[in-house]
Amino acid sequence: MTGCGPRTLLPKPRLLLGALVFSAVCWGPPAQAQGAFTLVPGREAGVLGTAAALHGFSMWRHAQQAPNNLPPPAIDRLCGLDRAVVGNWSLGAHRASNILFASAAAVSLAAAYAAPHGGQAWAPPVMVLESGLLASGLTNSVKELVRRPRPYLHDPALTGKYAPGPKDRLSFWSGHTANTAAITFSTACLVQRSDAAPAMKTTAWITAAAVPACMGYLRMRAGRHFPTDVLVGYAVGAAVGLLVPYVHRATKTN
Repeated sequence: MTGCGPRTLLPKPRLLLGALVFSAVCWGPPAQAQGAFTLVPGREAGVLGTAAALHGFSMWRHAQQAPNNLPPPAIDRLCGLDRAVVGNWSLGAHRASNILFASAAAVSLAAAYAAPHGGQAWAPPVMVLESGLLASGLTNSVKELVRRPRPYLHDPALTGKYAPGPKDRLSFWSGHTANTAAITFSTACLVQRSDAAPAMKTTAWITAAAVPACMGYLRMRAGRHFPTDVLVGYAVGAAVGLLVPYVHRATKTN
């Protein structure tokens, strides 16, 4: 298992991605009619600034950690639910979870852009990106503060055979699950307030709920997260995905 530590979920140049989002807000095509959601440069700067601050804090915190200062994992402190996944290990499930996230992100962005909203064409995909960036920043910050060992470090078979590093203690909460829930629930909100057919709206909500659940299963099967990591990550990601579209609702004018 040595050398197979967890991978980071989002690419490194997050600030560049945020800059691209802000550029779309400021220099995107003008609105033809008022839609269900609007982008406001000042508000988007605040959202992206918060996400950038969270990511910056998590990177700073990670740099302060030293592997030899981390306490050993204690399996006797795990609840019965979490103990059930100790011993799980699957590189195939880990790779599948990465593929699922990439697919969910691509489909969510495409669906958000394609759903007929009127108004600012780039508002829906920008909101999906903001949801992902906020969820990722919040997740990474909490991971670095909690420093929970991943399930595979509690496996007695690894005692004395594997020297854990800082990235092996980022179990709480599941970033894959939280970020997937953020973008899928955000997309479902956008589709719900669009002119899409009722069947499309129902499909969007079913997908929004099911995909993060599948992600959580894969992360547990891979041995990277406990059930409690997945449950909390799901809840936090869904909350972010619901909140971002809510604060972007267009104000009705007469």
